[in-house]
Amino acid sequence: MQILNFTIEQEVAGQIISLGPTVIKTANEILLVDCGYEETFDQFQVELARLGILVAAITKIIISHDDIDHLGALPLFVAENPDIQVYCSTIEKSAVTGETKSERLEQAEASLQQLPVEYRSWAENFINRLNNIKRIPVDHTLEEGDYVVEEVEVIHTPGHTKGHISLFDHKTKTLIANDALVIEEDRLNIANPQFTLDMRQAVASVKRIKQLQPSKIICYHGGILEEGIQEQLEAVIQYYQ
Repeated sequence: MQILNFTIEQEVAGQIISLGPTVIKTANEILLVDCGYEETFDQFQVELARLGILVAAITKIIISHDDIDHLGALPLFVAENPDIQVYCSTIEKSAVTGETKSERLEQAEASLQQLPVEYRSWAENFINRLNNIKRIPVDHTLEEGDYVVEEVEVIHTPGHTKGHISLFDHKTKTLIANDALVIEEDRLNIANPQFTLDMRQAVASVKRIKQLQPSKIICYHGGILEEGIQEQLEAVIQYYQ
């Protein structure tokens, strides 16, 4: 089994964004963990091709949580390859499929009137983008302790959203954190604390990650950390609790 990473840097809605998706490749399967914005679909195809992977070869897409930068392009991937099986956590499923309003949309709408006037145009555009996410069915749901392949276990890491999941490869002790953590200036942090929906849960998730004693942490934003992990995790815990 291989765990592969690539970086997407592109302007989306007037902002330069940077994404760090992960691919899990086995002898029989190719899993893409999170799939970016609708606008980044073409660049995803380019970067996947650099790894020798075509969208037609992807067997599963794992959606870590309902945020536009993690699932905006999902319908495009499935349109390109209808055999892709879509997975997300049981908790997150109703938001991912559009059966219920997403937590992020509720948060954005609730905070709109509290924002300074100069930020409201941006916020209204963000709300519009969230409302226009194209929703499609989820084929399978995941719980804490499930395995997506071989030794890669689902770890429930709520906080950023209530149903957020990370993935842990027991063989290499690699944690695919998704948005449970971010790397900023070579330091771990909680991703977007100002948008974290439950900070208490987010800190508890960092404690859960620390218990796993990972030797590598892959973040969707910020890259990879392989040194001083336990110390940095403890620093995050102490800062926020």
